[in-house]
Amino acid sequence: MTATPMSDYQKILIDPLSGSQGHLLLQRLRPGLDLKYEQLTIHTESNLSLLFTPGIRLVFALNGLTRIRIGRQEITFNSHERLNGALFPVLENALGFKHFRLQTNKSELLMMLSNDWLSSSLGAEEYTALQPLLNHHLHPVRFMITPLMRQLLQRICHDDYRQLGKLQQESLCLSLVHEALQQILPPKAFSASEHQQQLAERIDLLLAAGAASDLTIARIASQCHSNPGSVQRVFKQRHGISLGAYRRRIQLDHARKALAQGATVIQAAQVAGYTHLQSFSDAFRREFGCLPSVVKGAAKHSSGALDYATDSNTSHLHKK
Repeated sequence: MTATPMSDYQKILIDPLSGSQGHLLLQRLRPGLDLKYEQLTIHTESNLSLLFTPGIRLVFALNGLTRIRIGRQEITFNSHERLNGALFPVLENALGFKHFRLQTNKSELLMMLSNDWLSSSLGAEEYTALQPLLNHHLHPVRFMITPLMRQLLQRICHDDYRQLGKLQQESLCLSLVHEALQQILPPKAFSASEHQQQLAERIDLLLAAGAASDLTIARIASQCHSNPGSVQRVFKQRHGISLGAYRRRIQLDHARKALAQGATVIQAAQVAGYTHLQSFSDAFRREFGCLPSVVKGAAKHSSGALDYATDSNTSHLHKK
């Protein structure tokens, strides 16, 4: 097992387990908030002895099966089960072991929270509502990994995550913790204004993580556990523009880029989701102050000039 130090708060272990290949990312985000991400291919079945220290684990089973045994109690976290996430409280030191069976590309992410950090980060009502679940030693509280959580997990587990600044890393991880607790806490723990703020943040996260033009309002509402009316109202209050208008703006911008890259006006209209050229042209002019044909003409002129220069200076290249 070799360790690759990343900084004073992050390190990666390469091939961390005998008989395995892969890596283990360990990171201290702030006191009381740690991250552990493992992605392993297990070639040899084995047991690893562990000391489970007091704290609260948020377990996200991304691929494969994790099996741990503490005393006579066996606990599994399985990515193929519907409830593939869990809040797992450990109230006192406990000796046990983690069983590694033969698996390919086993991946799991843990957010490890101290009780002090959690109590200071949540409101009094939220923490009081969560407290009964935290008092059950080694008793996992299962939840389903939502589409928004999966989007965040993909960003956190991607290699580029290690290149992000600490503030960006914390923001992703805090959003993941917040979304997981939303699945666990009873709805009455939050006021109406808090619900609205949380919905707005979920919408923004979803749009930032995915392709906005590919998400219907109904699908956004479903992934945010809300309804289309509430989603549209909250988005407009936050950004001063309707969600539909925002999506049209994104689609028209895709069309503008397609025109600049040589697409025809008809092709650009299809990219923007329009079936009538006149409607597309009118919307395009309202958004950009000119007709699609103007952008198309400018792109054609620029391309022609580039082709001439290329043909004159590099005879081994063919003109477009």
